[in-house]
Amino acid sequence: ADLSADAMKVKPTMELLLDRYLNEAFVHDWPGSNSQDNDKTDGGDEAVEEELTVAKVDSKPYDPYQHFSAVLMNTTQVEQGRNFLLKLHYTTDQEEGSTYFQRLLPQIKSANPVRRQGTAGTIRNVCLDKDSSYWLLNVVELSKYILYPLAGPEELDVDEKRGLHPDLWLEGPDKTREIDSTTRMYLVESILLLCSTGRKSRERLRLDRTYVILKWADMVEESEQVSECINECVQYLRRDEEGTEEGSSDAFVANAYKRIMAESTASKQVRGGGGDEEDGDYDEVD
Repeated sequence: ADLSADAMKVKPTMELLLDRYLNEAFVHDWPGSNSQDNDKTDGGDEAVEEELTVAKVDSKPYDPYQHFSAVLMNTTQVEQGRNFLLKLHYTTDQEEGSTYFQRLLPQIKSANPVRRQGTAGTIRNVCLDKDSSYWLLNVVELSKYILYPLAGPEELDVDEKRGLHPDLWLEGPDKTREIDSTTRMYLVESILLLCSTGRKSRERLRLDRTYVILKWADMVEESEQVSECINECVQYLRRDEEGTEEGSSDAFVANAYKRIMAESTASKQVRGGGGDEEDGDYDEVD
């Protein structure tokens, strides 16, 4: 029998599973997750209580779609899989498109280690696409997602914080570094792949202060393989580019932030009428 056009408009399996995977309603009881409130009942609905009891098998965290992260990681090993995640999708009220990959990135902060590892592996595979490196670093701002699990509780000085995304240091001593060495390896390999895509990518990573996070991570790294990969990244980030003077990579970052500070000061002076007036003492305002 011929199917009508409307009957054939069904969501493909991959998109359906991805939507389920990203839906917090399907995740219960992971420590630190926002979905724990879903388990609260008013005591009057026995059917709901029974359903939740059945869902929590052996009192273990219930996340039926957690292993889809491994499917995504395997899928993105090939170009077609990467294209699926990187394809721009538009809605009627959107001026700029978004991708499934961008929706996936927050999973790197998931309380579920299976999701974190799969997401890290997917990021690593997407970084294989050299043509997307500029978009990944400058539009998606991928470095902050890669570096977040590698950042730890160490206290950073003012110079080290300059240029770092606030998420990487605002948690202070409460920040915990990723405990799974495989996940850390995927993330460091992602940085290494981005470094290998060209000078512009390395300059972006330098401006994002990637070296600062890698330096502290390497000090406490227990895995020899991860440490070796970190050192390869550092060699890329710290070395001077071909055809430039000695110390040019450090000078590039320093000069870039000097320009940013100068532009910021000039902007304040324009808004403040040239900066001749001193800032008011707001402590005396009622």
